Amino acid sequence: MSRPSPALADLHGVWRRTLAREADGSTDRVTATTWVQGPSLFGDLRQPPGLEERVGGTSLQDLDRPQLLALCGQKAFAGTLEQDGEAFGWVRRIDLHPSAPLPDAGTLHWEGAVLVEEGLHEDYLEHWEPVERPPGSPAAALLDDSEEGCAGLLVRVGSWFCYARDRSVPLPTLLVPLVEQVRGCGRRAEAAALLDCEVSIGRIRADRWEIVRSTLPHRVGAHLHPELSRAGDGLRIRDTDRRGRARPRDWRFARVEGPVLLPTTGERREWTAP
Repeated sequence: MSRPSPALADLHGVWRRTLAREADGSTDRVTATTWVQGPSLFGDLRQPPGLEERVGGTSLQDLDRPQLLALCGQKAFAGTLEQDGEAFGWVRRIDLHPSAPLPDAGTLHWEGAVLVEEGLHEDYLEHWEPVERPPGSPAAALLDDSEEGCAGLLVRVGSWFCYARDRSVPLPTLLVPLVEQVRGCGRRAEAAALLDCEVSIGRIRADRWEIVRSTLPHRVGAHLHPELSRAGDGLRIRDTDRRGRARPRDWRFARVEGPVLLPTTGERREWTAP
């Protein structure tokens, strides 16, 4: 019997993973996993239970070595979702961890209201359930910070958003796991720099964009407050440095998907493509 497969447009929304089964048969139902999918741009954050209690809301620069190593237990990435028939590929433009040797790709099909993902290059299975699939078009923007040379991404779906920001300095090697790179750093500040990659999930209430989960502990509870630039070709976002000190970050639009209204001084304007 054929299994109904979704189109990319059917995936617009916010998804929660309820089950993961690995090749060795082990299962995971406790990792907090949220996937925010826009027209094609997406963000994905996966955090082990108890992480917040272990690291608190402290900035990266003030975490001790065991806490920095605990942050390596997260998985977080963002990029572009591509479809080829029943096969889908998650092209990671931003990733907390070094690139995997095989592409992140799988098939998707429906089992009732559950979206089932099965790996193409690795033997895994995941179950996803919708958290919010609002009517209307989601919106997303691929961002560029030419001053610091890093990429960013912002996806809005209904009252949810995902904001991702890459490291300003790339990982020194893509051949060694992140936890080993952090463990091998001689200075704690160097270890903190390796983890300075943000993928944050948040909610929008009355124009307040509040972060509720993040790869960076000190960002939880912060307000993103995105504002269009005067020229309409970029965004200013409330960011922080590794010490948790507030700083604005000015992004230019590299690509825009769909319209979204943002508060600006005395008016509302839409994102526009550069």
